[in-house]
Amino acid sequence: MSWRRLFRRAKQDEESARDIQFYFDTETGDNIARGMPPAEAREAANRKFGNRIFIREEIYRMNSAIYLETIWQDVLYALRTMRKNPAFALTAVLTLALGIGGNTALFSVIRAVLLKPLEYRDPDRLVRLSLDNPLKNVQDMSLTLVHFEEIKAAARSFTGLGAFLRSADTVTLSGGGEPEAVKGARVSANFLDILGMQPILGRSFLLEEEAPAGSPVAMISSGLWKRRFGGDPQVGGKTATLNSMPYTIIGVLPPGFAFPFAGVDVWMTKPSEWSALAPRFWPYVTSLVGFGRLKPQVSLEQARAELSVLHSKYILDHPERVDAQAGIVLRMVWWKDQIVGNVRPMLWMLFGAVGFVLLIACANVASLLLARATSCSREFALRAALGAARGRLVRQLLAESMVLAVAGGTLGVLLASWSLSAIARVDALNLPGAGKIQLDGMVMGFTVALSIATGVLFGLFPSLQVSRPDLIDVLRESGVGAGRGSSRRGAFGFSMRGLLVVGQVALSIILLIGAVLLMKSFVRLNSVDPGFRSANLLTMKIALPPARYDTGQKKARFFEDLVGRVEILPGVRGAAAVMSLPTMALLQTNVDVEGQPPLEPREQPSYQFQSITPAYFRTMGIPLRRGREFTARDNSLGAPPIVIINESFARRFWPAYPTGLDPVGQHMGEGVDKIKSAEIVGIVADVHERGLAFNAAPEFYVPYVIHPPQTAYLAVRTERDPLRLSNAIRNQVQAIDRDQPVSDVKTMDEVLEATVGQRRLTMLLLGAFALVALLLAVVGIYGVIAYSVAQRTQELGIRRALGAQQGDILRLVLGQGLGPTLVGVVIGIGGAFGLTRVMEAQLFHVSATDPVTFVGVALLFAGVALLASFIPARRAARIDPMAVLRDG
Repeated sequence: MSWRRLFRRAKQDEESARDIQFYFDTETGDNIARGMPPAEAREAANRKFGNRIFIREEIYRMNSAIYLETIWQDVLYALRTMRKNPAFALTAVLTLALGIGGNTALFSVIRAVLLKPLEYRDPDRLVRLSLDNPLKNVQDMSLTLVHFEEIKAAARSFTGLGAFLRSADTVTLSGGGEPEAVKGARVSANFLDILGMQPILGRSFLLEEEAPAGSPVAMISSGLWKRRFGGDPQVGGKTATLNSMPYTIIGVLPPGFAFPFAGVDVWMTKPSEWSALAPRFWPYVTSLVGFGRLKPQVSLEQARAELSVLHSKYILDHPERVDAQAGIVLRMVWWKDQIVGNVRPMLWMLFGAVGFVLLIACANVASLLLARATSCSREFALRAALGAARGRLVRQLLAESMVLAVAGGTLGVLLASWSLSAIARVDALNLPGAGKIQLDGMVMGFTVALSIATGVLFGLFPSLQVSRPDLIDVLRESGVGAGRGSSRRGAFGFSMRGLLVVGQVALSIILLIGAVLLMKSFVRLNSVDPGFRSANLLTMKIALPPARYDTGQKKARFFEDLVGRVEILPGVRGAAAVMSLPTMALLQTNVDVEGQPPLEPREQPSYQFQSITPAYFRTMGIPLRRGREFTARDNSLGAPPIVIINESFARRFWPAYPTGLDPVGQHMGEGVDKIKSAEIVGIVADVHERGLAFNAAPEFYVPYVIHPPQTAYLAVRTERDPLRLSNAIRNQVQAIDRDQPVSDVKTMDEVLEATVGQRRLTMLLLGAFALVALLLAVVGIYGVIAYSVAQRTQELGIRRALGAQQGDILRLVLGQGLGPTLVGVVIGIGGAFGLTRVMEAQLFHVSATDPVTFVGVALLFAGVALLASFIPARRAARIDPMAVLRDG
């Protein structure tokens, strides 16, 4: 044999090429001491051949090239195998694509929303200031202007402090086209300096422009600049009519700029000037949210300590203020935490759920691979007997799993791309930074890493199991028993496939319990009576410009005229104006009920109130419990002040209600309109003003003429589809004032849906993940039982021949399927007991450890597992013993 031929043989056998050196005679080609350590082999070769020896230096230097060539051969072999078994390959790829695609989509969302830093300079130094009242379980309340200014003057932990009006203002943009209602924000003049941002055109605000007599100036968004001004680069210095007043445009902010709210088109100074209230209330109403930038050397705890001292001083100096009540504390958090605080638990919960789905998919594919590889165990045993190393067998099986993982990952990316485009269209999620969600390089790297890890995860265990055959047992088998592998058992006495089923069942139980808890929560939330009838109810927002409607009489006349015009439109059954719709922002004020013990001003309770036109209760479908509604006479100037209260208000001040002293006819005062004594003329049913998830609170109503708001909502009850009347109503608005736009045109059903949309979507997503997990687990259970029946056909035939009845075989096989299922159910319930606690914020009147849900899901899964085991069990019970013995 020539040395060249020997070298080619070595190259083909990479196991030898990795750790063996060849020493042979150049003339005879005799190999010396194959497999011996290099030093001993060299000495043996010298003894035999002397100077004629030709030593081929360590062939393992060629190992890299040989290794790559071998991998390529394994990949080709895997592709040929998949082509011969398309059903197996397609099932595995689709299963993996669901898991990898879901993880990729959610990672894209989490990266854009939670992981990416804010697009400001040093965003980790930005903080947000508000108030909490732990005694009343109220969080994130606003500051008064007086409170904020005292903090700003004394605080030393910040490079800059600013404030913004808590609620977005609806600003009327008129002139140069159709009137348009745009979203406006009132901010401190230094807000861009604090954020470390610059406008793309023009300049920022000047400090003198924030003074009460400062020039009316505004900055606009990039979108409004392009939409309304055609992207004019000379827009700076031009005049725009905002709220019927000329404002000078001084700058254009960058695309996507979303401070302090998303969707803002106009920024103005003087944040305390809230159009919902008269100017005399601005310094004292809690309407501001503070924000600032910490100095580099100041920690969050140090700044909190300083603000706590300043807040205590404010309470001592202003004991009468509403934000100086007992129990109120100053709250400071990182700006990023505040932005994502509402969605962070939901996103991590969904990411964990889709991670569980991927693990279940891996277990399912591993079970399929194990079954297929076990059928080839005789082949592997023969190769091992002929000298093939175990690593070589493992690598071949891993190559197949990696091919499946790569194919599943590729399809998963397409699925993720489709999912992200769907997420972008879902407004109910209300995700901050949703416009930046994309499949970028980081996400693709995550997908590649996840695909590789997935391939190793579901391919490694079957590879290790099958690549270590019992050579004697396997080679001794023949006939129908050949290639069935060993009967080794793992933990709990289960085979490897049984352990995979245990894991699938446990993870599926956790997802199912979580999904059922959310479903029960959502059903209970939807069953809450909002206190009104939302069907066939159209709503729209109308913000009157303060410059044109500068008196209460003008504002009241506008809405009285509008309601009268709308009521006579064909298809309209009722119309009314109201200060705020249910689920919208509410105003609160202090009240003083006659006959109640007098309280200090700072201790007087504050309750929500509404300003309404007559027919509001009939239009909304709010039941009248006692007394009467407002009339046109009540809503006229000079009429005696009267109020209508809800039942919660009645129970608050007359605990015996509905018995005892009748609240109707009693008197009360309220602070916002400085009414000393107003007669209570009626009691209406409670309305969940803050949303279905919040309990109804004490509330009272005043005639519109008493408190005519600058911004109000029009509610219209229709006979058919409400949206069909939107244009007709808009025409009536412009018939009164051609420069007055309307905004937020929605049905009341849409308004309510916005409050529960995120809960609904979370429930649907988790339910879908749980359903996929259940199907995969059922397939896994069925596969284990079917494989076991095929493996034990001869044994079952012998049992039948020895007298076992069909019922005996049926119970035997069903017991084998229920064993890993019950173990998985127990483990899953234990895991769910701990993990479902993170869902408490998502639940409504449902305990995170609801025993009915836990027991019900366990019984349901046991029943499904029994059904999945029944089909192969019945097949086993019908085995013909004579045919089995004849074939054996």
